[in-house]
This record gives sequence, structure tokens and C-alpha cells, in this order.
Amino acid sequence: MDTSACIEQVFHAPDVYLVQVPFENISTSATNCYVIMDGGEALVVDTGAPSDEGAKVLSDALDELGVDRGRAKWFLTHFHLDHAGLIDRVVPEGAPLFVGGVELGEARVTRTGVFLDALTRTYRQQGVALSDATTAARLGVEQPLFDPQRLRTAFVRGGDTVTVGRYELQVVETPGHTPGHLSLFEPQSRILFGGDHALFVISPSIALFPREGDGLQAYLDSIKRVQNLHISQLFHSHGPIRPDFEQRLDWLAQHHLKRLDEVCGIVARNPRLSGYQIIRAIRWNVPFDDWEDIPIMQRYIMLTQGIVYLKHLVADGSIKAKTYGDGIQLYESVR
Repeated sequence: MDTSACIEQVFHAPDVYLVQVPFENISTSATNCYVIMDGGEALVVDTGAPSDEGAKVLSDALDELGVDRGRAKWFLTHFHLDHAGLIDRVVPEGAPLFVGGVELGEARVTRTGVFLDALTRTYRQQGVALSDATTAARLGVEQPLFDPQRLRTAFVRGGDTVTVGRYELQVVETPGHTPGHLSLFEPQSRILFGGDHALFVISPSIALFPREGDGLQAYLDSIKRVQNLHISQLFHSHGPIRPDFEQRLDWLAQHHLKRLDEVCGIVARNPRLSGYQIIRAIRWNVPFDDWEDIPIMQRYIMLTQGIVYLKHLVADGSIKAKTYGDGIQLYESVR
């Protein structure tokens, strides 16, 4: 592979290079990782998924850009496989790594047997068959991707800064896709490194927060937070960089609000359905007519997203849930 074809300078002052690290997923073929350089210093935002090909692409790109990995700084937007998967293969021992404290704490929660049992119960409460509920719960468990003790790991939150040369990038909390998702904002150029917060190739999935938080409300609040920054360019993690990010942010917010209306309509027309029945009735944007034909990972994402919608609507009083003798929650309209 010609590694130079994977590197593109996408901004000047600061100098920003996009490195496409290969990763075949449902709707994407690579993770956009970024190298920010100034005054002989470098900051690498995300690393891509763990594979021999990905490790070679990122390593060769860093070498071509003249990045001293031992002196470089590293930043993770979140802990998903395709963002944090190459840390232990590419980042040398003792290098500075900036991660979200909330993200690490929530990831650790998901690795416990208690969480697995609780997540299985959540799916069962929605009427999902035991075998499918167990499978879905296991897909929701985050696997350890790197050893934070091997590095000089610093835990950051909104308002903290990460410097590279003359530039101070501000940490922005953008939860929703994950509970502790972070972005980086450079206030002079007003560019934002947004991770998976806002994408064009797909609508980012919203997580079921381990501590029962309202993931959708967190995401909608995050969109407003980003809009209030009045950014000049969004550097996201999948797909080509585009100029119409403001319209996309509006679309993403409206997309979820329309889905909420759709769920309310399903509940109003069909009282006392289980969550599983409601989720299967949603008009998902997938090229399959039958639920069973949908690939298991995509089905898991849709199932999780549907539960996020139901939890949000119950929390804001739009619908109500009642649990009956079999432990299954059935939903009714409050109107």
C-alpha cells in the first residue's frame, strides 16, 4: 500500500494532516485520525482499529510526517475499537496520552459481570428473547484495548487544554455516542476535532449509559454545545471532510426528534406493546425487509438505539412504562 495516499493535509495554521487508517465496518472503510503539528511538536487524535494493516498505515504516516512518537502527544475522543485500538501497538511506553476520565470510568463499569447482568435484564425487560438478550448484552461490553498504566495518562474534561506548539486546544465534552465522548476545539482557527460526535456517512449511534443517564438528551445538548462554538470546520472520524457541517448538525438533531415522534405515534396507535415490538416497528434506514436478515451488529445498534429513545420518552413524560408479572415492560401513551 502507498502510505502517502493515506495522508492529506487538510488545514494550515495549525498544520493538520488526515491519516485514513483502514477499518471495514457497517458503513465505513477507515477511521480518520489526525496529526496536528506546530513548532516541531505533534498531537495525534485517535489511532484507528487494531490490525496489522492499520498499524503499518499509521506508523508509516507518522514516520513520513517526521513525528517523534516518544515526544508526541496522543488524544482519544473515545474508547471504541476503531479509535483506541492501536494505542499499545503504536504509542511508545511513557508517552503522554490524554483521555476522558468519564470515558475511562464508564468503560471500566461495562467490563464487570454486574453490568453484563444488568444489561441482559434491560433487554429482557423490553421483551427480547433470552438468547438474543444475552448476545446483545455481550456486544455491549467494552473490551480493554490498551494499558493506561504503560503511558503517562492524563484524565481531561471540558475546559481543559492540550497544547501543541503555539496552539492550545480546548477539550469539549460531547457525550452521546459514548458517555464520555470528547472533542478538541482550536479557538484561533475555530476548527473542531469531533470524533464520532457528528458524521455524514451514518447517524452516530447513541449509547445506553451504564449509570442510567439519558444518552439522547446528552447528545442533543452536545449538538447545541458544538453549535455555540461557531466552528469553521469539523474534522470528523469517518468519511470525506465536508463544508456543510452546520446543516448536518441541524439534521442530526431533527432526525432524533422525528424518531421520537415516530415512537410516540407507534405507542399511541398500539398501546401496551413491548419495547422489542416497538423497536421492530420503527422505520429504520436499513436495506432489509425482515428483522432476522439484519446483521447481528446492526441489529444490536438498532435495539440499543430504540431503548435509548424509549428511556428518553419515559423520562420526559411523553409515554409511560408498566411492568407486569412476567417482568416485561409495556408502553402506553400519556395523552
